[in-house]
Amino acid sequence: MMKKATILFLGLGLILNTACQREGCTDPLANNYEKKADTDDGSCEYDPSVISEELTDDITTPTTLQAKNYKICTDIYVSSELTLVPGTKLIMCEGSSITIESSGYLNATGTAEKPIEIKGETNTKGYWAGIAFKSNNPNNKLIHTTVSDGGTYWGWEYATVYVSDNAQLTVENSAINNSDNFGLFVQDGGQLASFSTNSFGSNSTGLSLRADQVSKLDGATNYNNGNIFDYIEVRTGDISVPQVWQATTTPLLVNSIDVESSLELLPGTKILMAASQSIDVTSSGSIKSVGTAANPITIKGKEIAAGYWSGLKIESNSPNNKLAFTTISDGGDYWGYEYSNIYVNGRLDIANCTIGNANSYGMYVNSGGLIFANGTAQTNAAAVESQNTFVGNGTGADANCTNGCTVFFE
Repeated sequence: MMKKATILFLGLGLILNTACQREGCTDPLANNYEKKADTDDGSCEYDPSVISEELTDDITTPTTLQAKNYKICTDIYVSSELTLVPGTKLIMCEGSSITIESSGYLNATGTAEKPIEIKGETNTKGYWAGIAFKSNNPNNKLIHTTVSDGGTYWGWEYATVYVSDNAQLTVENSAINNSDNFGLFVQDGGQLASFSTNSFGSNSTGLSLRADQVSKLDGATNYNNGNIFDYIEVRTGDISVPQVWQATTTPLLVNSIDVESSLELLPGTKILMAASQSIDVTSSGSIKSVGTAANPITIKGKEIAAGYWSGLKIESNSPNNKLAFTTISDGGDYWGYEYSNIYVNGRLDIANCTIGNANSYGMYVNSGGLIFANGTAQTNAAAVESQNTFVGNGTGADANCTNGCTVFFE
């Protein structure tokens, strides 16, 4: 009987001891420090001016930073796991940087209620170098994270966030702001593992990436929240796997691309072509640009000028080559495309399109070209004109066209 009473007494004591423990913020530096708290529950909140700790050493072992304010006044190299919990703030000194080495990763996953912030000690463009991701680890993440005030290093294209060759990064529900040049620069070979609902504000240009990464972009991101230049820079590259490009809130500024696989532009897509650049659909590729009357697709020069860019060249015989409710203008600066907006040496179905302001002809059909309009083969200019609108072509310095400079069948 005594043994049972002793056990009962010990059990009651354990319950009472547990009940007396109080959870709360146990850090005296926090705004909501609770003197009577025995166990920290992660609820600590800090004044932005209060620095809890300065980070001076490279991250060589698995490290988790808590929801505190940390200061970095040096170049930190991360060769292991670095995790930032929701509410973490990194305050970057002038010229400082964070480099994620090939063996490391940075997982900055905040929440809507407790975002993560990485910013300069002062709100100045290019105040610190930025973050460079050189790791192909899928745990590289910026989620509910704001990164701002970087972009001082030329080697990272003056970008606040730089993703180098073979690295990958997830960016979701995050903001990249106040960069000296690019907010986010994805180097050739770099990968956006996932990308959605982000914002780019007060940068020179919000985003630069290679053509083969454009399919990762979404239509919900604000690509120009007060940037100097209202476009997404799309650098020269090959489309070697099937791609679908969504309509973005800011136009795509496209440099020359070779389409070696299928490329589909969704309704509402807006493309600005850089000077003397081209879209070349090779024999193995196809382009489908099918908009709607209410939501057309636009491909035009960055500047409104006849012959500003080279033009669209179609060399494949794919039945998937289709243009509908698409406006193409300002092309034809290249003799190899006969100074035309569209040069066809393959197969193209074109209807309900507007082709204008070409250097010479709106469309030039090589002797090996085959033109359809709404599925019906066409063999003369009048038939194509009846299904499309050609306006203001043949106004360039190299114009050698007649009969309205609409369509020429070789």
